[in-house]
Amino acid sequence: MFAEASLRQRTLLLSVAAMMLPAVTAVRAPALPFSAKAPVTVADAIAMTRLGANEYFAGLPSKGLVAQFSPDGNLFVIVLRKGNLRRNTNDFSVLLYHTDDVFGSPKPDLLVKMSSSSNRDAIAQLRWLSSRTIEFLGETRGKLPQVFTFDVITHVLQRLTNHQTLITTYDVSPDSREVVFAAEPERQAAKGKEQGKGEIVVESQSLSDLLRGEQPENSYLFIQRRGRAAIQIRLSGLLNSNGLISISPNRRYVLLGYWWREVPQEWMGYAEAYIQTAVVSHKKGQLTDLSNLMLLDTTTLELVPLINAPNPREGGFFPRFSWAPDSQALFLKSYLPLDVADAMEKEERSRTPMSVVVKLPGRKLVRIGDDDLRRRLDVGLKKDADVDVALEEDMNTPPKIYVTNTKTNEKALLCDLNPRFESLDFGQVVSVSWKATDGQDRTGGLFFPPGYKSGGRYPLIIQTHGFWKDRFSMDGSPEWSSAFAARVLAARGFIVLQAGGIPISGGPDEGPSFQATIEGAIDDLERKGLIDRNRVGIAGFSRTVYEVGYVLTHSNFRFGAAVLADGITGGYFDYLAWRDNEEASLNGGLPFGDHLNQWLQHSPGFNLDKVNLPVRIVALGPDALLEMWEWFAGLKLQNKPVDFTVLPDAVHLLERPRDRQIAMQSLVDWFSFWLLHDETHDASEEEQYARWEQLRSEVTR
Repeated sequence: MFAEASLRQRTLLLSVAAMMLPAVTAVRAPALPFSAKAPVTVADAIAMTRLGANEYFAGLPSKGLVAQFSPDGNLFVIVLRKGNLRRNTNDFSVLLYHTDDVFGSPKPDLLVKMSSSSNRDAIAQLRWLSSRTIEFLGETRGKLPQVFTFDVITHVLQRLTNHQTLITTYDVSPDSREVVFAAEPERQAAKGKEQGKGEIVVESQSLSDLLRGEQPENSYLFIQRRGRAAIQIRLSGLLNSNGLISISPNRRYVLLGYWWREVPQEWMGYAEAYIQTAVVSHKKGQLTDLSNLMLLDTTTLELVPLINAPNPREGGFFPRFSWAPDSQALFLKSYLPLDVADAMEKEERSRTPMSVVVKLPGRKLVRIGDDDLRRRLDVGLKKDADVDVALEEDMNTPPKIYVTNTKTNEKALLCDLNPRFESLDFGQVVSVSWKATDGQDRTGGLFFPPGYKSGGRYPLIIQTHGFWKDRFSMDGSPEWSSAFAARVLAARGFIVLQAGGIPISGGPDEGPSFQATIEGAIDDLERKGLIDRNRVGIAGFSRTVYEVGYVLTHSNFRFGAAVLADGITGGYFDYLAWRDNEEASLNGGLPFGDHLNQWLQHSPGFNLDKVNLPVRIVALGPDALLEMWEWFAGLKLQNKPVDFTVLPDAVHLLERPRDRQIAMQSLVDWFSFWLLHDETHDASEEEQYARWEQLRSEVTR
């Protein structure tokens, strides 16, 4: 996610693909015989072992993320993670395999095991420093992450840093003599231009920063040479875990990639619509979604733009690059500056990223061919042509890691991540397709209860934000427990539709398009005899909080219950608190003058009088409390049934096991209470059910 988006977690724009089914019978799960296997629980979902790669958790494919080979190709490591509910930690482990032994059912060497009690990965940004040494950011329970190296031959773990604030990203020189890392500053009181004692002028600070009494967040860069104190360099932007730090081979230069608070106006000249929008909508002092590469000279500590141009967005946050062996040049593809006199050259630069070599120290730009750049980028990459390590899974098959000899096609199971799943009854998941009421084709996944009986009409829960048919998921999405619990809901007797994403238009048609998708899905499933349309619940998360909110305030369909968790609302208060143009775009313009009528028609916040069902609102962290406040206050002021809970230390994509447990179990209980009239609970949930009983009495009054 981009820098500013990571603060609010505004959107998760992930592409979704789903299989089209040719006939109605294709979506019917067969009747299953009685099973002695156990039903899936929230605890089972939390304890699932999966890849430790953060990109995989975010929903990206596992290809290229499973194994990391040593430079000589003789070894590879795999990072795994699982939740530990008893200790409230996420336990990470690094497994080592010898490439030549993978077809002999090898037992891996457990190199490192670390557990985090925070919202961060216990082991992150792991890579090979040499053919016998790995480096990574690691943290243990209750501690901040530090930079470590581990010698896979001697099994010596060495901590290279002992920093007092959060390290977000790093690099280590090949000889381990130098570490360069970015870290958050110590928290300081928020301040503007002080005009007098105790006075704060509000300028670019966000409302949440002002309420918390904190300054906008920047990064500090540190250069730590062995045996010396770290040198601190303040940056005017932010490097987080998606940032880039790369030390040149001779250690003279450091390449940095980060997000700016100040955007050069000349960047407006680039033709890409995203860049233009980002420049125009940028507010002074706020982080922008545009990133840039900077070059630090470690001898002079001078920090300058490598190329005074924004990074192209294709292929990730930062472009691939390669250092020349003598450190006197960098090879990459980038937009080039627009400070040229030739009109045709300027037009080409504004539209097309170009392959270049940046010669150092003067940063002279020389264009090169794309093939030449490709060869440069491939230098030093391991060609693991003989062995492929891949994660195999699908919506009904739990993940396992296999190895394949790419020459002989010999294939073997390397690691079953969850052998205990053999004792659980998952039911069946199928891909489905339907026509939205506006005629558009939509897709998703349907989770059937274990023991499903054909001909019965089941209560339905609609989960949103996309469906990954090539992933095995306990939650329904890639383990995003913030608002989803598909298999646990199915074990309670619900059919769960994980709705595929719709095109994110960012305009006033987004809400109506999503409404057509949901109404079409309900009509289709009822027509096929699968669901009871009088018992339908729906859950929105992140971007789909707005979309589900639009449906709840504009559709004539009567839902039985809803959950809105931690997301953009498209509301007036949301717009004023964050000053983000997203809400304005969704509602057709700024909420002033002639456009105000469009807000009154479109914005869910102005239509809460039309909500006719119990709504559970979940805020994850203090920023989300502000973001979700309009829905809560608007319903509460009208004496409508609303339940509002806040997990104050949680993050958008829940990490800590107990936060996941609270969110998932409460979601399952909420829908069971309203749609199944199931009030089964233990003593620890008495207060929760007392609240809900009060809401029920208000509904029936």
